[in-house]
Amino acid sequence: MGYWGQLIYIFFPIPVFCLVLLSLAWPRSLERAGSRLVSKIFFTEIRAGPFHVKLLYLFFAISLLVFVGTVRALGAGPAPCRTCVVAGETLWYGKAMKFRAERNFWLSLFNVILWMLVWVIHHDRMQILKLKDRLSELEATATADGSEKETPADKATSEEVKEKSDEAKKAD
Repeated sequence: MGYWGQLIYIFFPIPVFCLVLLSLAWPRSLERAGSRLVSKIFFTEIRAGPFHVKLLYLFFAISLLVFVGTVRALGAGPAPCRTCVVAGETLWYGKAMKFRAERNFWLSLFNVILWMLVWVIHHDRMQILKLKDRLSELEATATADGSEKETPADKATSEEVKEKSDEAKKAD
C-alpha cells in the first residue's frame, strides 16, 4: 500500500474517530473514558533504540512530510509524458497530473489540520474535565458544610444591591 493508501485508510479515520469521541456531549463518565482512550492512543510513547516519540507527534510528522512532498510536487509541475504519441494525449496527461497534484495537496493539508485539531481539542477537553472535577469538589465542600460561605465578590454584589434599593426608597 502506497503512502496515499495509508493516508486514506489510516491517517484519516483515526483522527476523525477521535474527534467524534472528543466532540460529542456524553455523560461525564463517558467523556472521561473517551478522553482517556484518546490519551492512550496518541500519547503512547514509541521507543526505537535511543529515540522516544509519542504516537501523535509521529503521525503529525508523517502527515507534514506528505504535505511538504505534495507542495514540492505541485511546485515542480506535471512530469512530461514519455508514452504519449499524439499532442492531444500530452495535453490531457498534463492536465490530469496537475489536477491530481492539486487534489493530493488539499488531501494532505486536510490531514495535517485534522491532526492539529485532535491535539487542540484533546488539550481543551482535558482542561474542561479538570475544571468540572474541581467544580464538583467545590460544590461537595459547600454542601458538606451545610452553609454556603459568602465570597468577597458575593459581598460586593450584595452591598451594591442594598445601596440601589436604598436609593430607590429615597427616590419614592
